[in-house]
Amino acid sequence: MGLLLWTLTALCIIIVVYKLLDRVLRRQRIGNYSDRYILVTGCDSGFGHDLVRRLDSLGCHVFAGCFTEAGETRLKKICSERVTTITLDVTNHDSVQKAFRVVTRKLQADGKGW
Repeated sequence: MGLLLWTLTALCIIIVVYKLLDRVLRRQRIGNYSDRYILVTGCDSGFGHDLVRRLDSLGCHVFAGCFTEAGETRLKKICSERVTTITLDVTNHDSVQKAFRVVTRKLQADGKGW
């Protein structure tokens, strides 16, 4: 009985490891980072700020929505010209519309229309 239990446990572990490896290896990778345009909100600090810096280091074009002017200034100092900062309050309709216009103009200027 002990050998059977050990064999079944080992078989289950092998199946789980196989499924995990299969999933990781089949996962699609994103390439051509220089052709990617990404909008990130909440970029004044924390996760949003770190995400903008990481995406910039990968070569992506990033629209960084900041709530404060200080957050925009900080990002402008440490990021490349691929990062476009936008004053953005996601709870304010006018602010969201303004950000939409900035993104649209930039995409059109870069020849990346819809």
